[in-house]
Amino acid sequence: GQKNVGVTTEETSLIPTNNSSIETGDNASSSSSIGGDATYQDTVINLMKACMGTGTLALPYAAQQGGIFCNVLGLIGIASWNIYSVRRLCQVLSMYHKHLHHEFRGVNCSTFSEVAWFAFGTTGIHGLDVILVILFFGIIIAYIDAAVAFLEDTPLSTGSLNLDMMLISIVIGTLSLVQDMSHLVKASACGLLVLAFAFVAIAMYGDPVNTTVTLTTSTLSWWPQDGLAGVSHWFGCVVFGFGVVPLTYNYYESMKEPHRLTSATSCALYGVAALYILMGMGLLLLYPGIVMEGDVLEELLPSSGLVPALVRVAMLVVVVLTAPLLVFPCGLIIEGKIGLLLGHERFCSPKTLQIVVRLLICVICTAIGMSVPHFVLVLSFVGCCAVALVSFVVPPLLHVALILKYEDVRSRYAALFFDIVMLLW
Repeated sequence: GQKNVGVTTEETSLIPTNNSSIETGDNASSSSSIGGDATYQDTVINLMKACMGTGTLALPYAAQQGGIFCNVLGLIGIASWNIYSVRRLCQVLSMYHKHLHHEFRGVNCSTFSEVAWFAFGTTGIHGLDVILVILFFGIIIAYIDAAVAFLEDTPLSTGSLNLDMMLISIVIGTLSLVQDMSHLVKASACGLLVLAFAFVAIAMYGDPVNTTVTLTTSTLSWWPQDGLAGVSHWFGCVVFGFGVVPLTYNYYESMKEPHRLTSATSCALYGVAALYILMGMGLLLLYPGIVMEGDVLEELLPSSGLVPALVRVAMLVVVVLTAPLLVFPCGLIIEGKIGLLLGHERFCSPKTLQIVVRLLICVICTAIGMSVPHFVLVLSFVGCCAVALVSFVVPPLLHVALILKYEDVRSRYAALFFDIVMLLW
């Protein structure tokens, strides 16, 4: 399987290998046979970096939608929920190593796919692939919408929303065909610096152009706006900012002391939750009369001026260079399924197929993006559906399946009960 040592970004860690076939025998090496050299501190930093991406631009919108009570307690709760999911995946991996006895091995599988197969057979692998494709599509659509929003108020815009979106899609599609992704990885890793630059610029140059009440009246309330709809918008945006659960096994295999992963995750995610509370509510307190209807660049950064233009162009470049890192693994999964349909278990997709599949991914994402050209709405939907499915449903489902299949159920009633409660929740 793919092993990532010293994880750098969420996008590179999610790149899978072809997971289409299964072999038998004792010659396959264990998933944990390749150790990493990342320290505890390295892992904490990498986890925090994986969380804090473009989605942080929607944090003030989420805080306003959810209210103070929901935002503060909810962020702590979602961090805890992710930690629980990481712990469950680590327990699932331990059960996998305990009961497998090298009877079967996946060829070129990620560890996540191997444990999915262990729990549910080939259906588990294909099901996980479908979920990951949905997740990739959702994030790519959100990135395209974000890129269009950044481009709109710069001199580089054509003046047409649809034309801007098509041009961005062409650039992303072209970059996704590059064989060596290392340069894109290095460029996208600058995203945190650009993001920090953006928040500093907003604090210094912010102009609450969409203010609908007096600047002495705060629009940050204690309780959610619009009831359940406000909670839903809040949940989708903040869950999008905690997308580390799909990367659990990448971090596990990258660590010198993988048994400390749950502890490192706790340290990182509670730190991220505290930063999200400050970032989301801080700008609303700094601009007490603003009514957030989109991301902070759209709402608070002036549409003219050199610094605002530089911020938007920098964010645009980071998003355009990061999106191909998602198109690439999504294409690999689809190409692998096409190979299975053609009757090839070990399928090496030809260049023509790679071009067609990856360009089609961009075309489909652009078409959907045109119908929902609003970054925070797409972000909220993707968070509620795809991210929540991978982060909060798959881990306890795998854990329950393996307990029922391999463990003494009578000694695991408490764990089963808790997992079922979390699945229903």
